Amino acid sequence: MLSIARRLYRHAGGDRISVSAVRIATAGVAIGVMVMVMSLSIALGFQQEVRRKVASLGGYVNVINAKSMTGTTSEPIQITDSLVRQLRAIPGVVRVQRYALQTGMFKTGTAFRGTVLRGVGREYDLTFIRNSIVSGRIPRFGEGRTPSDSILVSRRTADALELDTGDRVYAYFFADHLRARRYVVAGIFNTYMSDFDDNLVFADVRSVQGISHLPPDTYSGAEIILTDYRNLNDVAVQVGRVVLRLTDPNGQYYASPTVREMYPQIFSWLTLLDTNVTAILILMICVACVTMVSGLLIIILGRTQFIGIMKAMGATNAQLRRLFLYLSAMIVVRGIVIGNAVALTLLCLQRYTSIVRLNPADYYLSAVPVSFPWTQILIVNATTFVICVLVLVLPSYVISKIMPANSIRFE
Repeated sequence: MLSIARRLYRHAGGDRISVSAVRIATAGVAIGVMVMVMSLSIALGFQQEVRRKVASLGGYVNVINAKSMTGTTSEPIQITDSLVRQLRAIPGVVRVQRYALQTGMFKTGTAFRGTVLRGVGREYDLTFIRNSIVSGRIPRFGEGRTPSDSILVSRRTADALELDTGDRVYAYFFADHLRARRYVVAGIFNTYMSDFDDNLVFADVRSVQGISHLPPDTYSGAEIILTDYRNLNDVAVQVGRVVLRLTDPNGQYYASPTVREMYPQIFSWLTLLDTNVTAILILMICVACVTMVSGLLIIILGRTQFIGIMKAMGATNAQLRRLFLYLSAMIVVRGIVIGNAVALTLLCLQRYTSIVRLNPADYYLSAVPVSFPWTQILIVNATTFVICVLVLVLPSYVISKIMPANSIRFE
């Protein structure tokens, strides 16, 4: 029956009705697969890019003062080199970078703006910020005998204060008494992440520690960078085992929130994408199944005389059902191949040219991101094939209603 099904597939153009049925069925499967593959690739690419951005700016896991979890300000805590070495030894951890935070206000001759000064040193990886620089350069934070007076400000802050690279700006900090510092804008960055760009300013960690009168080994926290986001839960458990029972010399307890806990609104939004993708997958599989069922019924009715002749020659209903299921499977495979070819071509085009742009203010990204999750794509293709073929089993029973004596005379 398989060889006969192949001949029917190659010569499906015996009549125009069968040709149209095959083309419509193939197109239905191809469109469904194309939409599913593209939706999956774009959704996963979007999640990966946004997660990477958030983690680059806030760390995958943070070690902070437990009071900072419930308070409105960042409380300092001691993070020694010994503790850093313990955290870095955890499998999956690639970097531990300490930072100090200080809220304040930047003022120019025409405007003022509240900011959060993030003090960083040599151990801090600024690769993501370097790739986001739109003007100026990255200062050498944490180097030299004296703290650097250079800062990095976001495009939003620069526009609000009418600053450009090389400009001087005064910063005022309110702790036990008013303190003022003068900084020089070395660079301007734009991450398109409004939660960070609204008030984040990078400065030398020693400058921020000096403002708050913090000892050299006391910080606001430490960011733990991982090799893979998928290891987040395992690493978070290991970090918890290291720090949750510790207290620093001042009796302060440690906490280790993950990036999902620190920015729940962003990750809740990303989770909604999974729901949308699931709905699209279900809808597109239904479209493929409906077009295949319709196509199979039209092909069977168009081959009524052939079915009658086959029955007269001794073919059973089961054999004929199997024959048309083979034929349908070939159509499904062809649709899957075409759908994948079109989808992957468009995805590659988008990945290397970024033709389709986004509004960064709404989506955090300037272009539609693309990922190639090959395992998930293979699962989608296999699931589509299996479901389409299984759905066709019931319509194939129409063959048993065709009587040889009548069908041979059928025109």
